[in-house]
Amino acid sequence: MLMPLLHRRRLAAFAVMLGITALVVPGAGAEEPYQLLGVGSLDRLVRLAPGVAGPDVTRLQEALTSAGFYRSEATGAFDVPTETAVLAFHKYLGLPRTTTFNALDWIRLDSLPSDPGIPDRWYEPDRVEIDVTRQLMFVVREGEVTGILPVSTAGDYTYHSVRSGQTVSARTPHGDFHLMWRQWGWNCDPVTTWCVYNYWAFTPFYGIHGYREVPSYPASHGCTRVNLWDSDWLDSELFVGMPVHVWDEPPTIAPPHQPAHLTD
Repeated sequence: MLMPLLHRRRLAAFAVMLGITALVVPGAGAEEPYQLLGVGSLDRLVRLAPGVAGPDVTRLQEALTSAGFYRSEATGAFDVPTETAVLAFHKYLGLPRTTTFNALDWIRLDSLPSDPGIPDRWYEPDRVEIDVTRQLMFVVREGEVTGILPVSTAGDYTYHSVRSGQTVSARTPHGDFHLMWRQWGWNCDPVTTWCVYNYWAFTPFYGIHGYREVPSYPASHGCTRVNLWDSDWLDSELFVGMPVHVWDEPPTIAPPHQPAHLTD
């Protein structure tokens, strides 16, 4: 049974009230059973999955770039960098950690909250915030978030350390640090044979580095893993001495002191 015109108009009005930019509803013809009611700047809600290509993917890549999740060229191909950008977007909103961009994700991406959920460290315009709960890293330059990267921190498991010969815990140190030193390109530990890419140390033993495998969950021995292309992007964003903060829940930062006004 076809949906009455009045009901379709009410449904479209309800979509506008909810901030939905477009809505698919039953149409009026048998050969065209659905029509799209465009609202706002987006004319289509299209589900996009890894492996597809076309102008809708280009539109997605450009939108993810504007939001800080995508740092590669807009090629129109739903490749691995696009997958990880979608993953970061889902982590950011606390959604299931998938790499498929669902139709309703257009609405979510078009109406992201203004608060990224990180501390307002007004005294540190340049810094790195590592949100262990959401498995995200925020790069802040001159007080603005320039990149939101998916990461994988320590998996909170025990393993046999070849270096110490003991059973140790995989844990990422939490707290306030600074980038101490860095290494360029691939570097392999002669004892463990583990190889890391573009290593930035924030403690004597742990740092931020590129890695071939960056799952959607905590999996490292203690370092913060990022994807290789994100590690290349970080090369121009990070610097030795830059503050790094690692936390499960964002701490509350006191606002700057306001001097009392003199009164007569």
